[in-house]
Amino acid sequence: MSPEHANATAYRATAEAFRSGDRKALAALIDTDVVWHIPLVGEVRGRDRLILWLEALLAQGFWLPEHDVFGNDDHVCALSVMGLKGVGGDWQTQVVSIFHFRDGRQAERWLYPDDLGAWKQIVAS
Repeated sequence: MSPEHANATAYRATAEAFRSGDRKALAALIDTDVVWHIPLVGEVRGRDRLILWLEALLAQGFWLPEHDVFGNDDHVCALSVMGLKGVGGDWQTQVVSIFHFRDGRQAERWLYPDDLGAWKQIVAS
């Protein structure tokens, strides 16, 4: 078995920094000019704005395990389950995320949730 590509490893480190609330590690793994394309939310531009959005999501009970992650010199694909365990209920959906990576950091992300109804509950909370 071949070792995992460095960008896939960087994604895993970013996801773990997010889950643990390690803002410093998260900032080091995301490009300053990052753009995330998020269904039902729109674009989130800039590392500081993205980190604030992620912290708010995490505070609401958001969770994220990866099913698989693979990458090359330019892209990473993450297959995940994303969910929210909150006061109003529990929701989850499978999500495919495609990333552009630049110099080992996330530069752009597109999220494709399987269940838009659940996704709406997750991002609207």
